[in-house]
This record gives sequence, structure tokens and C-alpha cells, in this order.
Amino acid sequence: MTASRTAIRRQIAKLAEIPRLLKPSVLPARWDGDAPEIRDARRQIAIQDFFYKTLPPFDLPVCLLNCDGTVVLSDGETDALPKRFDLPPRDEQGFAFREHEGVLQVVLAVRHYWPQAPDGAEWLAIAADRAFFERQAPLDVARLTASEYQLIAQLLAGYELKEAAERLGASYDTKRKQLQVVFQKFDVTNQAALARSISASLMSYLIATFSGARDHSPERKLLFRHFAGKVTMHSVTLQNGAELPIWEFGDRRGKPCLFFHGLLSPTLYCDDKVDILRRHGLRFLVAPRFFIEGFDHSDPLRFLETYTEALAEMVRHLIGGPVTCVAVNSGVSWATHFATRHPDLVKSLVIAGAPFPPSIAAPASERSMQAALASAVRQRPIVIGAIVKAYAALARSPALAARAYRHAYRESPADLAVIDQSIKAGWALSWLRLIGERSSASVVADLAVNQRGWDQDIGALLMPILFLQGADDKMSPPAPIAALAETNPNADCRIIPEVGHHLAASRFELLAGTLAEDADIEESSP
Repeated sequence: MTASRTAIRRQIAKLAEIPRLLKPSVLPARWDGDAPEIRDARRQIAIQDFFYKTLPPFDLPVCLLNCDGTVVLSDGETDALPKRFDLPPRDEQGFAFREHEGVLQVVLAVRHYWPQAPDGAEWLAIAADRAFFERQAPLDVARLTASEYQLIAQLLAGYELKEAAERLGASYDTKRKQLQVVFQKFDVTNQAALARSISASLMSYLIATFSGARDHSPERKLLFRHFAGKVTMHSVTLQNGAELPIWEFGDRRGKPCLFFHGLLSPTLYCDDKVDILRRHGLRFLVAPRFFIEGFDHSDPLRFLETYTEALAEMVRHLIGGPVTCVAVNSGVSWATHFATRHPDLVKSLVIAGAPFPPSIAAPASERSMQAALASAVRQRPIVIGAIVKAYAALARSPALAARAYRHAYRESPADLAVIDQSIKAGWALSWLRLIGERSSASVVADLAVNQRGWDQDIGALLMPILFLQGADDKMSPPAPIAALAETNPNADCRIIPEVGHHLAASRFELLAGTLAEDADIEESSP
């Protein structure tokens, strides 16, 4: 068994123990509270946002360190970086050299360059390998050999030549002669000049990197990559001055459908999704919750209210009348809240693959994984922080993420087929990584909002409601969803055979056909 597979199973086993280990408590208005674990989770989210949104994109392995030199977040080839650094004293320059397993490490004092850095992000370490020197250093004679590079790394890290020779397993005389060759390649005559030359090259690289702008809309590039020429991207300016991104698919003159996406992707993967929408005369609109700037994502319930009002403003401005709301998985809670707050803007509500109802306490022996996680979060919200950190860690390793994703649905062949197809297409893991890197606070909001009691909204809604639930859904079995539909005379539930939790993606043609015919939904109302 591989180490990565063992790690996955160990983490899943820990999650399975959560409902029995934690005592019941009430989900607070804010997810963060005062618990140390919560503060630590929120600090990690702030560090992650700083790493992926503020720091420039490096083309070398990098990591952030805390005040005692422990790595708190890394990117790139982690083998090139130690887990803990021997930190230099702070000085006016704000940088120093270290060496790890033959690789030169450049260590920067973060606040020397980014005063606004969050607590816990104290140092930035960059692994400058031999290939870096070949690209950056002014070598006019010949490239450095591996042995010459290792000697330079030792000397810049502060070791004397004799000590460097001992560490490299060579004689002092051998390394003294080799150093003379290095001097010739750098056109210098002593170690001080060599250090200045290399430092100048490194500083030139850092200045060029720091001045480079990070792409603040990578989701647009990813969306275009998957839907080139088949998606229209709007930006609606709200009354408060904030910008609400809107992605539009299908027939622009068709029936408007407002889509509330799930946790793992802001849209659905389906090879011919746009063609299906056009064929059925549907105009699909998405306001991606994970990529909205200017909204406070740190308070889930406040974000829910802000997002709801922004959607209402957008619908009135862009559509001018009621829309059909379509929701999947964690998007359901956002959709029912929108329908509750603005019933005049909702013609009907279609839920394709509902999550497990949070108000239902399923027996432990009958709990699905989603029900168990929902129970754990409801009992003690600090679990959210642990889940988000695990989510972010998985997102940075495509291979590990793929295994974990498949493992979660291992008992549902129908879902595995959808997952394998989306992984093969490069869809699932690309969005998972982007969301994990740039939208951790939004993930927290999704997890928290999903536990607010959306199933209790259902009973009070007056518009037609249709549940489409897979007969083979192992995450959220159809029986509780069918029972939930019975709480509202305007609601109906259709169990779709041979379909799992990813119903919307695997049966998009069926979903589009249902949305295209108002009568299909209205007939469910007495």
C-alpha cells in the first residue's frame, strides 16, 4: 500500500470518528467563534489567501514559514524544501541563504517586502536549484556542474571552504581548486565577489518576480479553456459598487435559469452541455460564489445575505422577471434562501441531487458519508476548519485529490463513471485546485451555510418545487429527500434509476428537458 493511500484512509478514519468524539453544540452565527482551533483554521485560510492572491507567481519551489521556521504552506516540488528551517537573524537586507540536501535556499523576511502579511507568515523560502543559475547567473564560459553548484550552496549558506569540503565528502585541496574554476566562470577573484555576483542575480530575479502581476482572474481562463467560444462572461455593477460576475451558457434568448452550483465546481461538467441548453432553449446563468471580489466571505451568514441581495439585483437588472432556480448539492441551501427572500423572482425551483437534509438525524448505522460530515459540523463547527485544511491540502496534489475523490464515491459506480470522465477531461481537478488555493473562505461559507436548516425552508415555499434524486445516491439517499418533498403540497420528488449523487452532470439532458417544460414542474402542484 502506498504512503499516499495510507494517508487518505487514515484521514477518512479520523473523519468517521468525529460524530462519536465531539459533544453536541449549536452552530454559531459566525463560524469562527473563540476556540483556538477555529482561530488556527482561520489564520491558515488568511495565509493561504496571502500566498495565492498577494504573492507573485514564482517559477521555483517556494514555501511560507512561521516564526520558528516551520513550513506552514508550500508550493512546487516539496522535496526541494525542508520541513523546518534554521532561520537567520532579522537584518536590514531582509534575506539570507540556507542549504538543504544540496539545494540553495533563499530565505526572505516576509514583512520586509509585504508589511500587510497575515500572522503566521513570517518568512518566505525559495529553492534556487542549479537550473535557476543556468537561467539567471551571468555564466559566459560554461555551465556549472552539479559539484560546483553544491559547493556554491555550501559557501553561500555560511560554511567555510574547509567545512564545506568535509560536508561534501571531498578534500580541502579538491574543493579549493574547484572554487578557482567557479571564480573564472563568474569572472570574480574571491568569495566576497562571488557572493555579491550571485546576490545581484538573485535580487534581479526577485525584483522582476515581485513586479510581475499575479493573474487575479484565473477562473476566467479556466472557464474559457473548457468552454471556449461557448460562454459569455458578464460583470454586473451593483448599487454598492461591487462587481458580480455572471457566466452565461446556452440560448441567450431562451428561458432564464439561475444555477446554484455545488462545492467542487462553479459549473457542471458535460461534454455537450451548451448544445443541450441551446437545443432546449435554455439560458443558464451562474454567479460563481467562490470568485466574487469585494464580498465579506469570512462571515458565512452575512455572505449568504449579501449574495442573495446581489442576485436579486442582478435578476431585476439582467432578466427583468422571475427565473427558474436550479440547484445542486451545497448550492441548494443558497437557492432555498434566495427563494424565501425573493419569491417574486422565482418561478419554480428544481433541485437535482439534494444534499442530506441537515435537520434529520439519521441513525449512525444508516449514515452516508455526507450525513456523517453534516452531523459532525452541526455538533461542533470547528470541524469546518479541519475539513477546509484537508481540502486545500488535497487540492494541491492532483494525484492525491483524484484518489480521495474516487474513494469518497467508491460505493457508487454511477458516480465513479462521472468522476473518472471529469478527471480525464482535466475538469474536476483543475477547479478543485483553483478553489482550494484561492477560495478557502468561500469553502468555509459553503460548508456552514449548508448546515443552516435549508430543509426547513422547503415547507414554507409557495412556488412549484421539483426534486430529482438518484436512486443509487450513496451520499444523500433518496428516501429522506422524498419525505422532505411531502412537507410541501407544491413539491414533488422523482427518483431517477441507475443514477448517483452527480445526477445533474450524468443526466443533464433529462434535467434540461425538465427545465424546458414548465408543465413538467407545475403538474407536481395540486
